[in-house]
Amino acid sequence: MSQPDSLVAEIEVKTSADHFYDTLKGKKQHRIHDVAPHHIHKVEVHEGEWDKSGNIKVLTFADGDTVETLKERVDFDDENKKITYTILEGVMLKYYKSYKVIVHVLPKGDEHSLVKWTFLYEKVDHTAPEPTKYKDLVVKLTKNVEAHLVEAR
Repeated sequence: MSQPDSLVAEIEVKTSADHFYDTLKGKKQHRIHDVAPHHIHKVEVHEGEWDKSGNIKVLTFADGDTVETLKERVDFDDENKKITYTILEGVMLKYYKSYKVIVHVLPKGDEHSLVKWTFLYEKVDHTAPEPTKYKDLVVKLTKNVEAHLVEAR
């Protein structure tokens, strides 16, 4: 198996790493689809429990005018504030043999953090596009979550 390609997005946010991570994980009163409904339309647990590692979720999200649905395995590393999403089903697997997204929330002082999204993927062939549209989507999503958390203070 060849080495996967990667794409990275780093976004500084004006909220604590704990607060941002907990919101992505769904531990707070607002889950991600409640905070950013124009990006994330629906998230349903298919197997397991909402905030337990190894759960399988079905996610419906918007990419501009396009709405996509995928099935993903979600693994949590609470100690390092890292979430790994492994795509199991969805349109993107038409272009990629494997597709994984890792989000890592790193503290930068008391009320700031760095949100690092890493996309690991293996293209089906050389004609498959780079997943920049998904990178752009998570940047918008991150900024939307940040605005919600700052406003809620």
